[in-house]
This record gives sequence, C-alpha cells and structure tokens, in this order.
Amino acid sequence: MDEGAGFHARLERAASATAKEKLLAFLEARPAGADARELIGLLLNGAGTDPDLGARLVRSLLGADPNFIYDADSALWSVRRAASLRVPFDEAQFTVVDLETTGGRVGPGTIVEIGAYRMTGRRVGESYQTLVRPHAPIPRFITGLTSITNAMVRDAPRIEDVLPAFRDFMGDSVMVAHNAPFDFSFLDFEFRRIFGIGVRNPVLCTLRMARRFLPSVKRKRLDALAEHFGLSTDGRHRGLGDARMAAEILSIFLDIAEKNGLARLDLLLDHNQRGIAGRRIERHIAPEEIAALPSAPGVYLMRNSRGDLLYVGKARRLKDRVSSYFNAGISLNAKTADLVSHVWKLETRVTRSSLEAALLEARLIRELKPPFNRMLKGVAPAYFVKLDLMDEFPRIMISSRLTTRRGMLQLGPFIGKASLERSIRALSRILGVRTCTGKLKPDPDFAPCIYGQMGHCTAPCNGSIGGDAYGERVRKAVAFFRGRSGALTAELARGRDQAARALRYEEASRLHRDLESLATFANRVARLSQVVTENNLVIVTGRDGDRAAHVVLSGRLALSRELSSPGAVNEIVAFVADNFELYRGRPVVRAELEPMTIVALWLRERAPDEGSLIYLRGPELSVDALTSRDLPNP
Repeated sequence: MDEGAGFHARLERAASATAKEKLLAFLEARPAGADARELIGLLLNGAGTDPDLGARLVRSLLGADPNFIYDADSALWSVRRAASLRVPFDEAQFTVVDLETTGGRVGPGTIVEIGAYRMTGRRVGESYQTLVRPHAPIPRFITGLTSITNAMVRDAPRIEDVLPAFRDFMGDSVMVAHNAPFDFSFLDFEFRRIFGIGVRNPVLCTLRMARRFLPSVKRKRLDALAEHFGLSTDGRHRGLGDARMAAEILSIFLDIAEKNGLARLDLLLDHNQRGIAGRRIERHIAPEEIAALPSAPGVYLMRNSRGDLLYVGKARRLKDRVSSYFNAGISLNAKTADLVSHVWKLETRVTRSSLEAALLEARLIRELKPPFNRMLKGVAPAYFVKLDLMDEFPRIMISSRLTTRRGMLQLGPFIGKASLERSIRALSRILGVRTCTGKLKPDPDFAPCIYGQMGHCTAPCNGSIGGDAYGERVRKAVAFFRGRSGALTAELARGRDQAARALRYEEASRLHRDLESLATFANRVARLSQVVTENNLVIVTGRDGDRAAHVVLSGRLALSRELSSPGAVNEIVAFVADNFELYRGRPVVRAELEPMTIVALWLRERAPDEGSLIYLRGPELSVDALTSRDLPNP
C-alpha cells in the first residue's frame, strides 16, 4: 500500500474535500510529481480541447500555496514535503522489516516477532529484534516453520508495549519488506489500534522490485533470491534473519535501479507503486472503510465515481476478499489493476452463507451485466468428468460445463484441470478406455492410434474388443467414480509392490504415480456422490432466528425458502414429498445448469461449520429434522 493511499481516499470520499485538498492528497501519494494534465484530469476528467487550460487552472489554484512546488524543467507539480524524498540512494534512510505472525490473517496481537535493520543507502546499520507475546497460542504449523514456541514468548512483552519503541526505531524512514503488503497490513492494523493512526512511512517492496527487475528469475521467495545472489540464508523464517536477507537484496536492487535510470528515492518509490507494465494503481477506497467491512459471507459491488456498477463478486469473508484487491499491488493482472483504479465506492450485501452469496452473485451478474465481470476471470473454474452412457463405446471426457443431454453421467466438480487430466489419463490407460473423440464404427481393417498400439487402449475401433467386454471396463470406471475405488487401487498397489520386488523400478514408479493421480477421485467427501445428479439433500444455512433451507433434488436446486414459520417448514416437507420422484425422472433443463454448478461446487468446498446437510434417501423429510437446533453435519 502506498504512503498516501489512506489519506487520499479519505479526502476523496469526504463530501467537504476541496479541490486543493484533493490535489494535496494525490501528490502526497506520488512523491515524483505529476504534470498539469494529470491534475486537471483528476478534478475535471479532462480539460476539453484547450491544451493550456489545465496548466492555467492548476497554476492559479496552487501557485501561491506554500504546500506545493513546481519544477519548471520537468513541468511537474508536487507537495513540498516530498522534496525530502528527492535524494540520491546514498542519502536515503530505510528500515528493512520482517514480521513473524500467528498466521496470515490480521488481528489484535497476532505478531510474534519483529526483526529490522536500519540502512543509509546501501549500508546496513543498527538492528532491532524482539519476540512478542501474542494474544492467542502459536499454531503448531507456525512453530514448525519459525521454531518460535509458546514457551519462548510466554514472558515476552505484548505488542502494546513493543510498538512505541519500534515506531521510534523506524522514525520517518522508508519501510522496506519482502512482500511488503503482508508486513504493512499487520503493522498498520496495530498502529491504528494502539496509536489511532496507521503507518505513514513510504513503503518499498523487494518482492515487487524482484518482479520488475528480475523477470527471468522464476522463484522470487526471499531465500530463493538470496541463493540467486549468493547470499547467506542463515536465520530463515526468523525476523532478524529475514530482515538481513531483505536488506542485502535491497542493496543489490538499488544498484539495478540506478542502472535503469532510477537514481533517486522518489523515482524508485514511484516506480515501485506502479502495477503491471509500469502502470500506476490508483486506490480511492480508504483503509478504514475496508477495515470496517464485515468478516461474513456475502457479495460486494464495486462502483465508479458516478455510481455506475463495475463489478460484482462473492466472498466467504467479505473483508478479506475486498482487501486483497487493494493490497495486492503489482501482483494484480492488468485488467484487475484497471478495475481497482476505477473503484470509488463499495457496497456489500451480507448473506447467511457462501452458498447464498454465490447464488446472489450469479443473479446480479445475469441481471445487471457489470462490464468488468465480462472482462475478468473469476474464481478457479470447476471441471466435470462426463461419460456418455448412450454411446456403445463411451470415453471419459472433461468439461467445464454441465449438459442437459440424456444418458450423460456427470461427475464433479473438480478444481485444477492439469491434475484432473492426469487422473483421467491414468484411469483410461489402466482400464483400456478410449480417449479418441467421436462415435466409433468398429472396422477390422482400421489401424488403431498410438495409444492402441502401445496397449493403453483396448482399440474398440478395429474390433479388438467387443461391446460387452468394453462395457465391463466402463462399469469399473463408473464404480470407481461413485466411490468404490478399493478394488482398483488395491490391484495397482499389488502391481507396484510386485514390480519393486522384481527390481522393475521404472514400472513400480509408474504404478505409484498412477495411484497418486487417482487420489483425486478416491478422496471424495464421505456420503457425497461424485455423480452430480445423484445428490439429494436439504442444505440449512444461517442461525437461530434467521435460517433458510435449500432443497437439492437430483443435483438441482429445486427450492429455497426461509425457515421463518411453521408454515414454511411444512411447505418444504410437502415439496420434498411431492417432487422427489418427479426430479429423478425429469431431464435437466438449461436454466438449472448454473445453480447446479454453484451447489455442486459449494458442497465440494464448504467449510465444516458452514451450513448443515440433511441427506434424503427418499421423499420423506421430517419437520423435526428441519427445526432441530442440532442439525447433522456429514
């Protein structure tokens, strides 16, 4: 997050902000300065056809104010205090910081260690290090990563006692960190909680610098960069050790920056705060507004300065999801950066669960057609495995969409196409099921493809296997998809062990990889069918006094009702009784595909404490099952 983002956003959001206050806030966040065209564009969204109008207006507005200065050589305006940042690197003051925390989520007392080094230019100076006693126990995973135990911090000072001294240590210097949005978010939260005002220091991120200066280096983690430059990695995952590595890497990046024509601190800060392809990411939402968002499921609507809807999204935790847009910085892709730069207003709608959030998001996108929803990719796509049982020689297919075709067995959803393709290839090879497309007309004179020649396919194309024998292999695949995987995996395990005992290690390795690939299917959640259209259940969301029921029949979202009265409960019970068999015999229609996909994906990804599931074995659903305070979970 750039230095003036919070101040900028507060002024822009305030109805009483004057034009001069807006320009002051904008230039505070841009120490390298801005020309008159940018400033007049900020105020008026363009100055018409007069090329000198902007310069004249800005000069009349700012020329006599001591807070602003104008550089005639570069024709740039800036705030006077930014002049202190217009220094060569050798005179610049940095504090390189690394925090160890109890996890990835910001909250009171979540910092467990602070390590920092002061730097003047490229020279590393005084260090600061302290353990901090968190408000909650340190998770075992964090202890394994950092070696910081609960016993080590038992007598350490609280963050409330540590932060004043660290604030004095950092002073007005530039804060530097690797993946700075992470460290900044924790410090800024505690600064606001304890001091009433957030971190005001300019911020540099060595991870962003690595992405800009070292595009050909694939691994940009702190230890990977240290190894790339031949630096010591001693003390990794501890505050002072990581701060030392970041400081040494910063020194190298300062040399690289100078070679790229960035010889002053203000120019480097400006460069670091730009997004993809050197583009500046403007943020118009105050940190206080994001911090006030609920940590509840719901949808968020992003609007421009005129109130026009730009984007609709869903979230399991609104605060975390929305803040990721405004803290990601250079890691945002170009289209998302463009969205963030246009967002001036946020609207949120809290829902009972992420299921309702996903359904509401889909409805709003369908009805309102926000422009950025068409431009941006959303969450990771879901994929389904399909088997056309109307085909005499079906093949196993992967698709991102459900279909209404009769006789099509549809399984999923699965996240991650590459691993799914490996699993399907392994299963097809093991069972000898074909992978070629189209309908087959077996012909003894037909030459099989390379897979048939290698024995990876039973080659029904040339009559090497008949329909009945091929159907038996398909039935094994269907049984595997429905969770009866024991026989097939046991056979693979025996083959692997026999190959290993016979010293056929390559064969054993291949069989072991096949076993691992098929784990994608074998690890399915208990009692939840792989076959989408075989899911029959009632999903109850919300809490006492505000609950809703969603009836899923043959995989389709058949009914959603609030449980607001005994009459609503009886209506749901009657609906299940009247429609259970009807949905089993009725084909899927196109309008049902989108909610089917949403429900199937939610069932796959739901948190253990999110909603309760009442499984239906038939048309009977009791009133007690819907009204019980202790609804069953799978």
